[in-house]
Amino acid sequence: MTLALKRSRDRKGAVASAALVIAFLAALPALAAVDGKVINKPTGQPAAGIPVRLTSVGAGGMKPLGRTETAADGSFKFDVPAEGMFLLQANWQGVQYTQNLPPMMPKSGVEMIVYDVKQKLDAAKQSQHIVFLESDGQNLIATEMIIYQNDSLFTWYDEKRGTARFFLPAGVKAEDAKVHVTAPGGLPLERELTATGEKGVYGVDYPVKPGESRFEVSYTAPKAAEFSGRILDPGAPSRLVVPAGMEATGDALQSAGKEPQSGALIYDLKQPNFTVAVSGTGSLRAAASSPAGQGAQQEDDGPQVESIAPPGYDRNFVKMLVLCLAILALGFAAMFLKGGVGSGRKA
Repeated sequence: MTLALKRSRDRKGAVASAALVIAFLAALPALAAVDGKVINKPTGQPAAGIPVRLTSVGAGGMKPLGRTETAADGSFKFDVPAEGMFLLQANWQGVQYTQNLPPMMPKSGVEMIVYDVKQKLDAAKQSQHIVFLESDGQNLIATEMIIYQNDSLFTWYDEKRGTARFFLPAGVKAEDAKVHVTAPGGLPLERELTATGEKGVYGVDYPVKPGESRFEVSYTAPKAAEFSGRILDPGAPSRLVVPAGMEATGDALQSAGKEPQSGALIYDLKQPNFTVAVSGTGSLRAAASSPAGQGAQQEDDGPQVESIAPPGYDRNFVKMLVLCLAILALGFAAMFLKGGVGSGRKA
């Protein structure tokens, strides 16, 4: 074999190997940086030494991609596949802060905000306590929502006492109640009730961040035609709402009118401890899913009723519905009450 032929074969082998390497690299997922800074909002300064986690969110569920700590200038960086949806989580003073990174959102230069934590914070107050009742004639489903407004630049977190507190009627077990919390700009997260030492009173261990937070507990009431409740913070406006087709009566109730779109009846609760008689059947879900413009026909034919699922069934839809009705109740009640209603709260 001549030297020229050998060199030619060597060159061809090198080209083939390079082509294989290029093809292999092209088949690998493209990497990009998810980077940014963590800022302590009260001070306006970078937050150093804070644990930051990155999670991939996809059809297969959530997959942890890495953990790091912020540098002295508050910066962090992850090298990850370029496409997809991600979740950033930073932990500061025992409280976790989360930021969603949708597929089309820039992944570089992300600014995460954290807040100093206070165990007592007068600025974090309840703005509304709403009790929703639904019935299919056999089961009475109660959903209670407490809305907190935190207008400060601090997070309120009392891990021993809990933040929002709920009263469960006799016969309702804490493990049978479904609890969800929606933080400002976040999605509903499932939580648990914790005993406070006071009979029937349970707390929810979740921080109230600046903005509006919603705490929701749902359960099947012990009786189908009667409901007993207790408002633990009587300083905030409290209301009871039943769908079209139902009626609630009791000494603690004062009618605040009817929500015009769904036909739901709104009552003000005049006493922190109350017992109401409930009659009829109705579903807030059915009212919300009815096409617009069918109100006149429903008045003639009667309310549209569908069966009530037990707590935990179709939770996302119920949550969205309850939140919408809470906003409607706030705005509608303002037309009937002197002084109006405070704005919604974020946490």
